[in-house]
Amino acid sequence: MKLIMESWRSFLTEEVETEEQAAQWLAKNIAPLIQQADAGNFTEPLAQLVKRLNTPDGASDAVRTLLGRGSVDGDQGDEAVRVQMGVEIPAPSLVPTQGVIDLFKSVGYNGSNARSLQSVIDGVSGAPPILAAGDGGTYYIIDGHHRWSGATVFNTNCKIPANVIVMDPGKALLVSQLAIAAYKGGGQSLPSASAKQGRSIIGSNAMSAEQVNKLLLANVGKVMDKNAGGAFMNEQVQAVVKQSNYGGGDVEGACAQISSNCGTLASKYGSEGPPREIMPQFDPDKGGPKFKQVAKDFSGGNINFKPKFSS
Repeated sequence: MKLIMESWRSFLTEEVETEEQAAQWLAKNIAPLIQQADAGNFTEPLAQLVKRLNTPDGASDAVRTLLGRGSVDGDQGDEAVRVQMGVEIPAPSLVPTQGVIDLFKSVGYNGSNARSLQSVIDGVSGAPPILAAGDGGTYYIIDGHHRWSGATVFNTNCKIPANVIVMDPGKALLVSQLAIAAYKGGGQSLPSASAKQGRSIIGSNAMSAEQVNKLLLANVGKVMDKNAGGAFMNEQVQAVVKQSNYGGGDVEGACAQISSNCGTLASKYGSEGPPREIMPQFDPDKGGPKFKQVAKDFSGGNINFKPKFSS
């Protein structure tokens, strides 16, 4: 009777336990979303993909294992994606994909670290590479929005270090989550992060330049980023501002310049995007892998995102 009841519960919940069941689940639940997604349509497919991967079936050992077996699914190389590591992309050539970018997470580090600010003013961000997707010309940010905005709010033409997935950006967002799911393994939810509501510098609810300026001036001398080693617009930062004549060389002018740049970003990127909670997180501090840990899975075709899913 116990075996009968266990079989009945398994039937009712359609548990995914075998490779064949996992392949069928991926074909039904994931493949259509990958097919739908492109550079102009990714918010809803991404939301659905994250939701499905966080279900018991999507987080099953069978599904998560099969997600990492693209190179042995019977079609060698069909999922191999070219990856470019360590390139520099001008900030205007990068397009944010998430819908909210937090002001304090954008200005907090470079506005509080003199050496980092000097690098940005000189034209090249010293932050770790962001992850972008595209094939020349315009690139869409997959992960690292605040590293991009952290430079761009100070210098709208700054060059941004990046690793690039050479594929359609909409599909790259979804495939990135599949790579993270395979890395995390069975029983693990996808890592997630959040952004402060009401403090965004892009999107339909972005702050105005005047609102940004008021908030920046109110936080001079306060710690915005504990990793920066000092308060916002501390003495060392003010010395860089003065020496570089940034915004006229004083705190008020620097904050006005940052605010103007934020206004430019708000005007340019005013449409809605996915919430940060469903964006790929290639960050060990948030529970994800570093991108370099899975880069070979992209180039080697190990991420199983195309039918057929099993040999």
